[in-house]
Amino acid sequence: MPDCVGDHIILLADVHPLIVEDCRLHAQTTYDHGEYEVVAVTAAECTLLPLVERLQPHFVLLDLLHASGLHTIRRLTSANPSCGIAVMIGARNQDSVAAVFSSGASSILHRTDVPAELFDAVRAVSAGRRFLSSTILSKAVGSESEVKQPRREGLSSVDELVLRLTSRGYPSSRIADTLGLSVGTVRLSIAFLKQMYRVRTKRELKAYTTETLCES
Repeated sequence: MPDCVGDHIILLADVHPLIVEDCRLHAQTTYDHGEYEVVAVTAAECTLLPLVERLQPHFVLLDLLHASGLHTIRRLTSANPSCGIAVMIGARNQDSVAAVFSSGASSILHRTDVPAELFDAVRAVSAGRRFLSSTILSKAVGSESEVKQPRREGLSSVDELVLRLTSRGYPSSRIADTLGLSVGTVRLSIAFLKQMYRVRTKRELKAYTTETLCES
């Protein structure tokens, strides 16, 4: 059982050893020594919760194949609200994406993207944003891929897409269908965008983003 405690612990719970090794190698070759400590554990929910409480990790990555289910995410976020929760999935099913976000996770990573994008997710969560990995996002966008533009600073991939579709006048239900998200997730994103851009209504957000996107 690991004994380290720190602000930059990344806890990988029931993640395949090869993925763990790739993540450690990426941390060692990309970041300053000791900036991130990647800790791998094999833990059922009954032992994972007290382990998270003891280690106080900055970020936890769960493999949805081995986790006890979405209720594990809810219990982790309830027990340690300051800890970022990411979920690793192997499919690109958008119902799964919506369910994971609705359960309280802040990031979703496709299995093939974890070594390359884990630390992007960590930084996004540290900045108060959600993160959706590129493989899942490419599937979610589908025929709407033409709306993708260079990401604006401070926005996650999903929030950027919601912003651009809002500027086109899409209602929340159509945005949800386009991106494969729940309407509730889209509304949360719009609420975040309104707060970020200091507007009060969706109409004001549309007017503001239409103007700024035309200028960009």
